[in-house]
Amino acid sequence: MKKVGAFLLVFALTVLAVYFGNFTLAKSETIANAQIGALRNANTIFNDGFCVYPDSSFGKMVAAELEERGHKVLTLSAPVECDGQFLAVWIEWFNVSYSPILARGQVRVVAIYSSAGGPTHYLSYRNATDKERALITFDRTDRPQFQAYILLDISDDSRGIIGLGGYRDYLTGKAVKAIVDHIENLSNGEAR
Repeated sequence: MKKVGAFLLVFALTVLAVYFGNFTLAKSETIANAQIGALRNANTIFNDGFCVYPDSSFGKMVAAELEERGHKVLTLSAPVECDGQFLAVWIEWFNVSYSPILARGQVRVVAIYSSAGGPTHYLSYRNATDKERALITFDRTDRPQFQAYILLDISDDSRGIIGLGGYRDYLTGKAVKAIVDHIENLSNGEAR
C-alpha cells in the first residue's frame, strides 16, 4: 500500500513539474511571417531612440530587448507625443495546444510605429470601432515622418520534454526577437 501511495505522490509531483515547469528540452520548428504597411513622407524625420508604450508585459519585454541591442528607450505610461520614435506593441492573441512531449503554438503581435514620435495612428486605432480599417489607414500629418504597422504571426511546432511555462516563455521570446528585428528595420527606413 505504501508503494502505491509513494508512486502516486511521485507521479503527481512529476505531472505538476512538467505542467508548471519552466523548461524546454525540445526540437522546435518556428516560422515568423510579417505583414507591414507603411507611409513615408518626403524629408522623413527619424528621432533618436524609442518611446515605447508597452500596454502589457510583452511591451516591456520589447523595450528591454531594444535596450539590450543598444537603443535608448523611454517607457511611456500613456501614448503621448515624444522626442524618440513612438512604438506601441502588444500581443493580439496567443494560442497553445500542449502536451508534455508535443506543443504547438501561434502568437500574433501588433506594433504601431512613428519615426517622429507621434502617437496619432495608435490613438486612432485604439479609439476605432473598425480596428482592421484603422490599422491600415494612416493619418496625414504636417510632420514628415515614417508611419508603419506590423502584424507578426509566429507559428511553432515543438517535440520533446516541454514544460507549459517554458513553452509559453519560448514562444514569447521568439515573438520579442522577431518584432524587434522588424522595428529596427523600420527605424532604418526600411519596410520589410
